[in-house]
Amino acid sequence: MQRRKATYIFLSALFILVLILAGIIFHSQSRDLKVIFLDVGQGDAILIERGSQQILIDGGPSGQVLLDKLGKYIPFWDRNIELVMESHPDADHITGLVDVLKNYSVGAVMQTSATSDSQVYRKLQELIQTKNINIVTGERGEKINLGAETQLEVLGPSPETPTNAQDTNAASIVTKLSFGDNSFLFTGDLPSEQEAALISAGLNLNSRVLKVGHHGSKYSSSPAFLGAVHPTDAVISVGKNNRYGHPAPEIMDRLKSNNINIFRTDELGDIAYECADVEKRCAMVAN
Repeated sequence: MQRRKATYIFLSALFILVLILAGIIFHSQSRDLKVIFLDVGQGDAILIERGSQQILIDGGPSGQVLLDKLGKYIPFWDRNIELVMESHPDADHITGLVDVLKNYSVGAVMQTSATSDSQVYRKLQELIQTKNINIVTGERGEKINLGAETQLEVLGPSPETPTNAQDTNAASIVTKLSFGDNSFLFTGDLPSEQEAALISAGLNLNSRVLKVGHHGSKYSSSPAFLGAVHPTDAVISVGKNNRYGHPAPEIMDRLKSNNINIFRTDELGDIAYECADVEKRCAMVAN
């Protein structure tokens, strides 16, 4: 009886191990692209996955909330994040990154020359130095390839963009993710003045999905910018009943008047897109 029980336990453990190995192989070889706007409250955090590669844009205002979210989407055996992007050093964008650097092996951190006097910013910089993580400057022209027909391109800031510790929003990293004919535009907290600079630079801003700047603040998403991006979908990362009144009523009206589909994390939770074919539209999936 004891031998039979031991054999059963061994076979069960072996079966579980085989399932885990199969999952690892399948996950690493997958060519599907996933873009997940994480519901982290009043802040930003966006996870981009293709196979075993991950890019995390911003980390929201809470480390524990972010770790819980990442645990939902990144397999437990994968403790590597290839690139963490800090769009700008405001606390609602970088606080969660401190815990990410503590709990994951991060290949590189992308940031601009914008700095902050906050304690959380200093802690993040200390961790980057202590762990000897490579720093990539987030400036126009930088490109990250994620496989065939998949590229993340930095559109801003330009090297001439002024940095001001009192207004770090202006130096927000703006990136465009392209997957065949599908595209996503991530704008951090970019204000309308810098939106106009992107348009003046003659950049191709046209994107199917727009991450609405600054959580739907009235100081972003100008009519000219929406016209240049011409999105089908607009995703607003925002906390419930936040004290800033985001998203602003005029921005909601502007999006609606342009017949843009509006999706909000405070109403829907995580908002995920799956892209399985470069010739087909990315599909929003339920979570």
